[in-house]
Amino acid sequence: MPRRSYDQYCGLARALDVLGERWTLLVVRNLLLGPQRYSELLRGLPGITTNLLAKRLQEMEAEGLVERGDGTSDATAYRLTDLGRELEPAIHALGRWGWRRMGKPTSRDRRSVEWLLVALRRRYRGDVTLSTELEADGIFYHIVMRGNRAEIGRGRVPAPDLRIRGKGIEIARLFLDGLPRDPDASSLEIDGNARQLRTLIGAFESGDPAIAAAR
Repeated sequence: MPRRSYDQYCGLARALDVLGERWTLLVVRNLLLGPQRYSELLRGLPGITTNLLAKRLQEMEAEGLVERGDGTSDATAYRLTDLGRELEPAIHALGRWGWRRMGKPTSRDRRSVEWLLVALRRRYRGDVTLSTELEADGIFYHIVMRGNRAEIGRGRVPAPDLRIRGKGIEIARLFLDGLPRDPDASSLEIDGNARQLRTLIGAFESGDPAIAAAR
């Protein structure tokens, strides 16, 4: 059965013909940090069914947004194509708009350090040189900042200046709430000095002040 179209000669309508289906943009969001296998995507999109994810990926492949293979040895992983990566500014613009409407989290709201890392890609202030390796819940990520460019994604980084290891929720709190008042109360393992940690946290905008105050 063919997908429905708005049948409007308008750039926004044509974009929504491709992207307006439920979960499509969230798949793009998750792949902005790097390639993922089907099982990893399924785990990272709580609430989606396996049949619906398979359908969305098939549609996105047909539209040229994703492809199989991560450019190395894993031919089963999905990654964004150049066309898919062009959606990143739109993802960030929607995220910035939605951030102002979030308010306090509810008991139903799921959280993920990965979603925060995607948001950090748009919040980088620039003018920082620092490489950081994060190990959140046993999964490695990297934040490599060189001047006005910040590379944030999955995977390790060789010889990082700073290493942080611990629960994803605690690592997320560093960027949301800043350094803890009592560092000894944190279970995070940090290999680096306090100046480097302050530089990392200060390299990113904290978001809407009203929301931060209400947290």
